[in-house]
Amino acid sequence: MKTWVLYTLNDHAKNGAEIMDSIEMMSYGSWRPSPGSIYPLLNKMVEENLIRKREDGRYELVPEGYDQANVFGENWASGSRSVGNILTDIDSYLAYLEDLPKEKVSPYEEKLSRIMERLGKLKDSLHK
Repeated sequence: MKTWVLYTLNDHAKNGAEIMDSIEMMSYGSWRPSPGSIYPLLNKMVEENLIRKREDGRYELVPEGYDQANVFGENWASGSRSVGNILTDIDSYLAYLEDLPKEKVSPYEEKLSRIMERLGKLKDSLHK
């Protein structure tokens, strides 16, 4: 979770609730850290001199925290841009959707149909 916190603070300072929101968004709603896990971690990261708490209650990275966040960010961003890695991500998301109860996925049936159609067109264009 420390890496996620560093990554979410890499763009701008956030308070604890905003960090929890960002992590929930990054996990596509599948996980939200609890206040009981995030705030002790933030305090520990302040002690480790990775972040600092500003007077307005928001946390921001300090130089050591930027170094650690950038290592994660560069690896994450560069890896996600190759076609192979994008297809691996799509495959992983499909596995996730397949594991969900049908009632969670069924409201998106029309969107799934449009995506399937586009994937079909992409596949067909490879054979032309």
